[in-house]
Amino acid sequence: MVRKRARNWYWWLWLSPLLTVPTLLLIYGIVSALVRALAGPSRLSYEIVERAAILTAVLGSAAWHLLLLAPVRDKKSTFVRWHGRQALMLAGVRSAIPVMLGLLMGGNGALLSIPILLIIWFGGTLWGHLQAARGKCSLMQRFGQKALSTLREAGEEIQSREQAAEMLVEIVRLSHDPEERRRAIDELSRRGMVEAL
Repeated sequence: MVRKRARNWYWWLWLSPLLTVPTLLLIYGIVSALVRALAGPSRLSYEIVERAAILTAVLGSAAWHLLLLAPVRDKKSTFVRWHGRQALMLAGVRSAIPVMLGLLMGGNGALLSIPILLIIWFGGTLWGHLQAARGKCSLMQRFGQKALSTLREAGEEIQSREQAAEMLVEIVRLSHDPEERRRAIDELSRRGMVEAL
C-alpha cells in the first residue's frame, strides 16, 4: 500500500541515530586529532580546529540520510515521493542545527544542540510517520498538491479493485476526518461492499 510504503521511510529516521551518532563521534575524533597534530599549540587554532572537526563530523554523519533519496525518486507513487522529500527535510534540519550551533559556539554549541535534536528527532519523526499513516503530507499541501486522502487520487494510485477496497477500509479505520470517512463508506456502499444495518 502507498501509505505503508511512505510510512516505512520514517522508520529510517527513527533508527538513523544508531548509525549517525557513532559515525559523528568517529569522524570527530579522527579529524580533531589529525588537525590538532598539524595546527600547533595556539588557542586560536584550537577553536578553529574544534569548529572544523564539528562541521566535518556532522556533515559526514549526515551522509547516512542520503538513503532518503530512494523515496524521493520513487517512480510508482507521488505520495511516497512527497513523503521522501518531507523526511529528507527533517533530516536536513537535524543536520543544520548542530552545524550552526557548532560553528557559532564550538563544542558548547554542539552539546547545546542535543536536547533540540532529541525534540526534533522524536516530534518530527512521529509527525511525519502519523501523517503518512493518515494519507496526509504537509509538504505536499504546502506546495498546493492534494494529499492522498481524496478518493479520486487514491483510485489513481491503486491498481486493482481489491487494493482500492483495502485503501477505503483503511481510510474508514484510520482517518480522523469524518467527511473523508463518510466518502469512503459511500464508495464502499456504491461497490456493494457494505451491508445495511
